[in-house]
Amino acid sequence: MKAAIIHQYGSSHELHAEEVPKPLVDRIDDPHKVLIRVYAAGINPMDTKVRSGAMNPLLSDNFPKILGGECAGIVEEVGLMVKDIQPGDRVVASLGAEGGGYAEYAVAKDTNIVKLPDGVTFVQAAALPIAAGTALQALLNKGQLRPNDRVLINGATGGVGTFAIQIAKILGAYVTAVCSAEGAALARQLGADQVIDYTTSDFTNGLEKYDVVFDAIGNSSFDDSQNILKEDGVYITTLPSAKQVLNQAITTFTGKKAESLIFTFNHDDMNWLLKQVTDGNLVPVIERTYRLEELALAHAASEAEHVKGKLVVEVQSEPVAEKS
Repeated sequence: MKAAIIHQYGSSHELHAEEVPKPLVDRIDDPHKVLIRVYAAGINPMDTKVRSGAMNPLLSDNFPKILGGECAGIVEEVGLMVKDIQPGDRVVASLGAEGGGYAEYAVAKDTNIVKLPDGVTFVQAAALPIAAGTALQALLNKGQLRPNDRVLINGATGGVGTFAIQIAKILGAYVTAVCSAEGAALARQLGADQVIDYTTSDFTNGLEKYDVVFDAIGNSSFDDSQNILKEDGVYITTLPSAKQVLNQAITTFTGKKAESLIFTFNHDDMNWLLKQVTDGNLVPVIERTYRLEELALAHAASEAEHVKGKLVVEVQSEPVAEKS
C-alpha cells in the first residue's frame, strides 16, 4: 500500500510517500482490532510534533513511522471480539499519537471507532475527532458552559477554534472570538457575536468579564487572563505547562479556575458531533485537502500557523454510491 512515512525525526521534508506493507488484522490474535481502508485523514499539531521528535519519549523508536492520529474510511476486516462494527461500514477512527492514518490502510481499536451517518463525507469526518473533540471537551467538561454564558475563544479561526465557536453557539453561549483581521469574517460566519483582532488589541486587558476563556492555541496563560474572568470563571488551555499545573492545584480552592485539556476519544462525544454535522449545526471548516504525496507541504502549512480551520489528507477519492 502507499503511505506517507518518515525514516527519522526532523522537518516536514522527512515526509515521503512510499510503498509499504499493508497492515494485517488476525481475527484471533487481534480480537479487538479493525482494518480500515482509509479515504481521508486529518492533520493536527500532534502529527507535526511527532514528526519533529518532540513526542519521542512517549513513542516507540520503530521506523519507518506512518503518522496521522485520525482517519475515516470503510471497514475491511474485524477481529473476533468486534461486535458492533462490520466489514463495509463507513467509520471514523482515532488512532492516537502512534498514528497510522497517512496511508491507504490503517488499524484501529474497536473502542476508538464510530460509524458514520450517510450524510457525512470522509473528508468531513476525518477533520472531527481531535479538533472538534478537544473543543467540545474543553467547553462542556472543563468549562461547564451553559446557555447565556459569555465565552472568549483565543485562536478562534484555527482547527480547534472554528469548532469551538460553533459548539459554544449550539450550547447557547455569547461568543467573543480572538483572531486576526483576516479571520474576522469567518469567525462571524461561524456564529461569533464579537471579534477581537489580536494584532491591534490585547484581549487580556479588556473590560468585559467572561465565564469561560478558552485558549485553543495555548499562547496565553491563566495569570494573563485572570483580569477578564468572572469570579467563578474558568480559564482552559490545550497546552499545559508546569505553571499551569501549579495553577490548577492552587485554584482548586478558589473561585476562578485554571484547567487544561488533553483530548481523549469518547463515543458519546463523537456521536454528538456527528449528529450536529448531520443536522447542519456544525460545519467542519477545511481550508485545503492534500494528497499523500503532498504531506510535506501540508505539515509546513500547519506549522506556519496561519491555517483557517483544518487541513485534511484525501488519501482516496470518495466512492460514488451505487444507484438502487
